[in-house]
Amino acid sequence: MGKLSSIQNKWARDTLNDIESLTEEKIDQVTNEFLKDLKEGSVEAKGWPSYWSAYCVSKAAVTAYTRILAKKYPKILINAVCPGWVHTDLSQHSGPLTPEQGAKSPVRLAMLPENGPSGLLFYRMQVSSF
Repeated sequence: MGKLSSIQNKWARDTLNDIESLTEEKIDQVTNEFLKDLKEGSVEAKGWPSYWSAYCVSKAAVTAYTRILAKKYPKILINAVCPGWVHTDLSQHSGPLTPEQGAKSPVRLAMLPENGPSGLLFYRMQVSSF
């Protein structure tokens, strides 16, 4: 359920999913390519999300950056979390989850023991693919 799944641009997906060679510069390349395509009006033609495209690409980039930080700082648990579709201003109050339900996953991750997982994406309470 990660935002990367909404990106059909193969190059961008492959770049952000290549954990071993992922760098900040490569994330910048992906976001800069998206911005170029956005300015040219070719978002859909180039395989970027057509709905909330900037939101989806930015979340995919932040989630990928999570992996970089987790590798760089192995003594700190660094994870990404999607709380689900929560009834907030961002969802125009259309989300089925209450803010309390949406908060469960981030709070759980904040309370992980020292030997907990790191560099992962969680969709609500489950590990998810990027």
